[in-house]
Amino acid sequence: MLPEGYNVSLFIIQIILIVALLGIVIWLLRLTKAIRIEKRIGRYTIDAIVEDDMSFFDHVHLYYEKTRNQLTKLLRRSSLMVRYSKHYEKYIDPSRRLREDPMHYVSTKVLTGVLVLFIVILSDVMQYHSITLLQVIYSLLIGFYIPDLYLISMRQYRKRQVENDLLKAIIIMNNAFKSGRSTMQAIEIVAHELDGPIKDEFQKMYIDLTYGLSLETVFQRFSKRVNVEEVKYITTSLIILNRTGGNIVKVFSSIERSFFNRKKLQQELKSLTASSRLIFGVLICMPFLLFLVIYILNPSYFMPLITTPLGWMVLLVIAVLYVSYILIVRHIMKLE
Repeated sequence: MLPEGYNVSLFIIQIILIVALLGIVIWLLRLTKAIRIEKRIGRYTIDAIVEDDMSFFDHVHLYYEKTRNQLTKLLRRSSLMVRYSKHYEKYIDPSRRLREDPMHYVSTKVLTGVLVLFIVILSDVMQYHSITLLQVIYSLLIGFYIPDLYLISMRQYRKRQVENDLLKAIIIMNNAFKSGRSTMQAIEIVAHELDGPIKDEFQKMYIDLTYGLSLETVFQRFSKRVNVEEVKYITTSLIILNRTGGNIVKVFSSIERSFFNRKKLQQELKSLTASSRLIFGVLICMPFLLFLVIYILNPSYFMPLITTPLGWMVLLVIAVLYVSYILIVRHIMKLE
């Protein structure tokens, strides 16, 4: 007999979810056992000519891409979504612009929002909590903007890689100029010698030069793509050198020395401020992580902060203190 006040529908949903999760666990265990047996027997068998080597995660990835493509076609019917997807064109690599669609990012955001909503609903049902409209909205918004954090972090990571490898590119170009190579040949050598984002950028520059663009235009496009201060300095130096004339070997030797000294100083500053930056990053992320964990475990825990005037005042004070903390600490840690 069920306790008084117990919702029968929620109890049935809990039973269904528990049975479904149990079935998934049993299926994964059987799949793992079958894979072990297959590997043990596979040493004594001959593989077929046509073989499906796709793993479980490959099938999941294909199913995700299929769902995303269908959702992309559906979202393309909305002019509002098409305009919104234009903001994500900056995250597409120009070399893959014909194969990638910025609407894919919007579809991924929608699917992430639905996934977070499912996790929240599952948590509420398992804890016998009623699901409110406010929780649904919050869950969708949180999941919708999680991919943006990933895209921003990946763009910053790519920018840092370009900054770290730029000195290597300058050294290679300077050595190429000393051996009598032209600027186009020096750019081609860098594109062949280095790896990572800096290689992609120099390959784009080489392709631009082969299509007949001027050296000034090529480096200006490079500077706009990466948005790095050192690249702007190189671009300005080459533009002045191209217009007024001069010894390009001496110019690049001076750039190499200044970049090397600046790189050395940056490494020293990073080593001196590593512990403080780590503490600052942890303290910045900790409130959001705690909020997310508590919200998943008990969504009604923060309801007094939203449903009462005193709660709104507390939220305002927390936001002011949090922003003030970030600004003050950043100002203290900022080194010119």
